[in-house]
Amino acid sequence: MKLSNLLLTPLTVMVLSACAGTPDTSAPANRQPQPDTHKVATNTAASSSSAVSADFESRPLSANQNEFIQEVAERYQIPQQHVSNLVHSAQINSQTQRLMAPSSKARVKRSWTTYRNRVMDPIRVRGGQSFMQRNASTLRQVEQHYGVPKEIIGSIIGVETVYGKYMGDFRLLDALYTLGFYHPDPNRPDRHQSFRNQLAALIKLDHQGKLSAQNELGSFAGATGLPQFMPISIMHFAVDGDGDGRIDLRHSEVDAIHSVANFLVKHGWQRGMPVFAPASLPSNPAAVEGKGLEPTLTWQELQAQGSTSKVANATWQNGRVLGVINLMDETSGRNEYRIATQNFFAITKYNNSYFYAASVADFAETLK
Repeated sequence: MKLSNLLLTPLTVMVLSACAGTPDTSAPANRQPQPDTHKVATNTAASSSSAVSADFESRPLSANQNEFIQEVAERYQIPQQHVSNLVHSAQINSQTQRLMAPSSKARVKRSWTTYRNRVMDPIRVRGGQSFMQRNASTLRQVEQHYGVPKEIIGSIIGVETVYGKYMGDFRLLDALYTLGFYHPDPNRPDRHQSFRNQLAALIKLDHQGKLSAQNELGSFAGATGLPQFMPISIMHFAVDGDGDGRIDLRHSEVDAIHSVANFLVKHGWQRGMPVFAPASLPSNPAAVEGKGLEPTLTWQELQAQGSTSKVANATWQNGRVLGVINLMDETSGRNEYRIATQNFFAITKYNNSYFYAASVADFAETLK
C-alpha cells in the first residue's frame, strides 16, 4: 500500500496497512483496500469456542453513551465506574473522522500492478531481510509449532507496519470512541456498531491490565502494534510468545510473530498447504471466478474445467478449499487469474482484499 518506490511517509504506510479482524463482507472482495477502514468487525475464529465469543462480542451495543456504559459493564463484568471514567475521558478526534469520511471523488480504478509494486518497495524488502535475520530462531520455532511459514509471518508484519516503523500515533480510546459514536458515515450504522464493540473490548483489556486505554497508540481505526491488531483480536488471538507474563504487540517482535501465526491458524490456515495451487488455470477462468472470501471449488471441479497439475495427493486437492481469483488491472484492462487455496482465504481474514492477500504471498516469496 505505498505510493512510490523511493521514500515511505507515514501517510503512505497508513494507506497500505490493514488491521487484523473479520472482513466487511458487504464490500467487494477484490477491491483495493482503504486505510484501516474495513478491518474493524469482530473476529470470527475457526474454533467453536472463539466463534461463540465472537458472536457474543458482535451483539449490538447502544449508541446512547449512558446505556453503552451499563451494557459494557454487564457484558464483561467490569465496574460501571471504570467504564464510565474511560468513556467520559475519551475525546472526539477530528482527524480520525476526516480519514474515515466517505469519499466524494470518483472511484479509483483498481490496479494490481500498482498495488503490488507499492508493497514490494526496496525499503520494505530491506526491512524484511533484517527482521527475518534477527528473529530467525523464533520464526523457525513458530513455523514448527503453528505450521505457518516464517516468510508469511514476516510478510504480514512488513506489509502492516514496515516492521514497526509506522504503527500509528492515534490514541486508541479516542479513535474508537469517535468512530463508535461520531462516525462520519451516517449510512453505515453497522460500522458504528463494530467500533463500539471494539471500544468495549479495549475497555475490558484496560480493566484486565493488558493495555492502557489512556495511553495505547495505533491507527486512526483503532489497530495497534507491529501486526495492527484490533482490541477483539488482541483478546482472542494475541499470544505471550516470549513468556514474560504479558502480551506486548508494540515492543515485542516475538509476541507479534506468535500472534500473527495464531490468528491465521484460528482463521483456517492449513499446515503444508501453499497459498496458490501449483496447477494450470481452467480453460475459461472467468467462468469459475470466485467473488467472495471463502473457497468454493474442489480440485475435481477445476480438473473438469481443464486444470492440470504435476502434483499428486496434495492437501489442496482434497475438499472444497480452492477458488479462482482475479487480480485485475482496470487501468490497462488486464486480468491475472490464480488458483487460490484455503490459506489464501485465511490471509483475507486479516484484510478482506484479494490484492492484500496476494501481495502478502508474493512478498513472502521475496523474503523466502
